[in-house]
Amino acid sequence: MDTAKVDLYLCYMFSWHQTTWSEHRQFYTGVRAKSTPQDDSYIAAVVEYEVNTNVSTNVHNYINLIKEAAEKNADIIVFPEMTLTRGQRRILIPFHGILKTYPIPALNPDLYDEILVSMSATAREHQIYVVINVQEVMDCNDAPDEYCPEKKEYLFNTNVVFDRNGAVIDRYRKINLFGEFTRTPALKPELGVFSTDFGVRFGHYICFDLMFQVPAVQVVQKYNITDVIFTTMWFSEMPYLTAVEIQEAYTYAMNVNFLAAGANNVRVGSAGSGIYSGKAGSLISIMPGVPTTRLLVAKVPKVPGEIKEDYPGPIRDDPKALDSLVLISDPSLPSHTSRPLVSGSQEFTLTTNEVSCKFTVKLQLKDGEQGPRYMALAKDGINTYSRKDLGVANCAVVACKNDSIKSCPYRFDMTQDNVVIEDLVIEMTSRVHHYNTSLQCDDIVYFPISFTNNKFPVRPKNFTFLESSKISSNKVLSSCENNLSKDFNGHKEHIIYKLNAPQTDLVSFGVWGRVYNRDVDHNKKPTDDDLKNYLEIEDWIYKKEKKENTI
Repeated sequence: MDTAKVDLYLCYMFSWHQTTWSEHRQFYTGVRAKSTPQDDSYIAAVVEYEVNTNVSTNVHNYINLIKEAAEKNADIIVFPEMTLTRGQRRILIPFHGILKTYPIPALNPDLYDEILVSMSATAREHQIYVVINVQEVMDCNDAPDEYCPEKKEYLFNTNVVFDRNGAVIDRYRKINLFGEFTRTPALKPELGVFSTDFGVRFGHYICFDLMFQVPAVQVVQKYNITDVIFTTMWFSEMPYLTAVEIQEAYTYAMNVNFLAAGANNVRVGSAGSGIYSGKAGSLISIMPGVPTTRLLVAKVPKVPGEIKEDYPGPIRDDPKALDSLVLISDPSLPSHTSRPLVSGSQEFTLTTNEVSCKFTVKLQLKDGEQGPRYMALAKDGINTYSRKDLGVANCAVVACKNDSIKSCPYRFDMTQDNVVIEDLVIEMTSRVHHYNTSLQCDDIVYFPISFTNNKFPVRPKNFTFLESSKISSNKVLSSCENNLSKDFNGHKEHIIYKLNAPQTDLVSFGVWGRVYNRDVDHNKKPTDDDLKNYLEIEDWIYKKEKKENTI
């Protein structure tokens, strides 16, 4: 068939609708449709991948998943953090060296690690962008054109991006390590950014990076990025930081498309992947309670949140599998200012330092039933994660097993959904957004977090989230916005976060603020014991040997 003539005919017949043109071209020619800069959407795929220690098996599975994504017309596929290589399996990625001269490993197999060659060849064969995460090695005794502060060997946690031709077009080294004492943070805080032939420029980063201003906020605001890729092996923590919960909250707060690929290891709390679009939330997401490898595919609007069709949204487990996913709890909750909620209507304010949280709540306990209790929480202070002190400002309501804050959070059983939260409004007064002119991004971001006992957040249609600094002074305000105490002088941030519909399965609902300019990295050099403990933990994660330890 003369595909050029078919193209000309179809271009004439379907010029009024670009997506129709792409779909019909594939039907008539058999040529896989690729999104173009003129299309208003693209097709994305992310992989939830069950942790496996066999590298050869992983490579084989990756190749099959790339093929499957291509068959579904995906333009790009994203794999999770540290599910391809680990331990002693290390890959040289000379991005500033020979990759500049020979960027396609598939065409120069003698120059590169066989994993890079395989991924390059598969991307090239199926004409798809591929994002993988590997353990990178760099020997500074032989690393031309690389930044090397010392003549020694470095290990990095690294994303590698291939284009449709199999060329390596970007390398990003994780800046914020979660433990990982065998590896080195990026030697320079270089942001991961790359452009595609379908008119979308992506930012990308890795797991714990999500918690930090650099790169998670900077890459979006400095470069006006609307699409972000996230490779992760997340360890979910209630009530603010379960995987899909924080993925969707970040998407909403930053108003971006977010492609999140998560490692799956439910016995240690790792699970959760999805494709999200701005204020519309989840296009498709999973939070499996069972060992799972699954490809998720969705059409992503190039303008975040402007969806034009129905999407699967959260894909729930069989209820019998819900408790297989281990979920830890935030140990800082007892340091929050707190007050138990009672049955009926109530209105009160909790104040701590510069944060004020006004709660207006109506909840009903079904007659004769015993169910979860709820606690209102407020915090303005510091939380510590992996030896890093992070500034936080929170207002939230969480489920508890009883009236003691030590029993919070409580992911109650579905048979205990006998408390109906009919109304819930949180009005938060806190530090105003501040723009960091040096980093070219905000120093403070507020995230609308929520978690239900089915492991997913409340859907965006069921809540309202408003921030005073983001309401234009000349805008005609809605009734809810009129209730927002607007401070046009910018001294305080005023936030309203409210439920739009009654809820019976709420575990947490609140505003989680990150005050980045209060962060402190203690930057302690790991000891020999630190290294030993980390290696034991890594063995436990990958080899399924039980060890009670934390990073």
